[in-house]
Amino acid sequence: MKILFINLSIRPDAKRRLLPVGLAYVMTAVKKAGFEFDLIDMDVDLLSFEDLEAMLERKTYDVYAFGCIVTGFKFARQLSSTIKRINPQATIVAGNSVATSIPELLLMNTMVDIAVLGEGDVTMVELLKALDKNNHVGAIAGIAYKDNNKVVFSEKREVEPKLDSFGFPDWNIFNLEKYNSYSMVNSNAFFSQSVAPYPLNTGRGCPYSCTFCYHAFKGKAYRRYSECSIVNEIKRLHEEFKATYIMFWDELTFPNTKAVRALVDQMADLDFKFGWDAPCRAGLFNKADVSLIKEMKALGCENIAFSLENGSPEILKAMNKKITVEQFKEQSKALWAGGVPPRTSVVLGYPQETPETIQMTMDVCDECNIFPSVGFLLPLPGTPIYQWARDKGHIPDEVAYLEQLGDRQDFHINLTSMSDEIFVETATEKLGKLADKLGLELDSIFKTVQYQKPKREILAA
Repeated sequence: MKILFINLSIRPDAKRRLLPVGLAYVMTAVKKAGFEFDLIDMDVDLLSFEDLEAMLERKTYDVYAFGCIVTGFKFARQLSSTIKRINPQATIVAGNSVATSIPELLLMNTMVDIAVLGEGDVTMVELLKALDKNNHVGAIAGIAYKDNNKVVFSEKREVEPKLDSFGFPDWNIFNLEKYNSYSMVNSNAFFSQSVAPYPLNTGRGCPYSCTFCYHAFKGKAYRRYSECSIVNEIKRLHEEFKATYIMFWDELTFPNTKAVRALVDQMADLDFKFGWDAPCRAGLFNKADVSLIKEMKALGCENIAFSLENGSPEILKAMNKKITVEQFKEQSKALWAGGVPPRTSVVLGYPQETPETIQMTMDVCDECNIFPSVGFLLPLPGTPIYQWARDKGHIPDEVAYLEQLGDRQDFHINLTSMSDEIFVETATEKLGKLADKLGLELDSIFKTVQYQKPKREILAA
């Protein structure tokens, strides 16, 4: 059986190319199971769909597999159509949130044959074994598939409780030289020049449920690798791939300070240095944790990301964020005092959004000395805000809506009482004024490539 994996490029104009973590886990599991396969990496090889079509015509496969987030629906539709036109007998398998959040819409409106739902490591291996033996796929847990023009769901698959059993991705599957040339970050801890980061997942899922957020493990238990496994993976990345920078690539790396302390203690025993960054939750650190933050800094921590999302308490409640603005402020000041720059993201456009709430958000960022990554609200299938938008008539045609989705920094839908023009102009104006106050020169107000440290003095706690 001939198998092809395809890494789609959902941001073809992006200046950075990051290793595809989810796809890497699945391909590693398939490789460990003894299957051989090819990979077409549209992202790092900068391939257009015309390029891809020419490559697909040169060699056909029995199974074509890919995954992407739901905002890449239009690319999944185009890719599956291209494959079926060239090879009508092929089996097309899709995963990640484009499959998990909209299986019926995906299967009934594209040429995809099978949707892998949620955690795909074991599911994909079992599916390939069934296809290889021409067995019916209905016995494979964790999938949806088309049968007589109807969508059929197999038995649900429980997630693996112990992530250590999965191990970590085999990055040798990818063209690392190309990825290293595209995904540079500016590291200040131990290096005077840009370095190539490697992603590292410490866990899967998130224990919280924000009303705008969807990921492939939504509704599943939050699970973590053991600290020993995480540190062993850091060692492997350093020794095998010469990694000098680690991006902890999770929805939530640090759920509490106990997890921070456990990892810091393990890192302290390493005999090499590296830069790193990680996401956590607002309210994790306060002024009593400055000494711990300084330890993190000494061990190479470049920045910590945690989401404000909005400066309005009313909107935070609607988001189900379960944080306060004061917690965000306290954590930001503690991080600055410990020498670790904070990073944050902001979502503008909840129904309660007004010019005044936008200003409130900018004021919080100004006080905390942070220029945020700003996105417009992008209701995603499977989230409460998406259902609200559907119920209120903002999304009359789901397929048409999915077809026009893209980056969160691009304006797609307006759920506020402001006109489109006033909403976008207000957000742009206020964000531009914040950049000026922080002394930043940006090529783009919304699509900032990398975090840039403000020129003003670092805040003291």
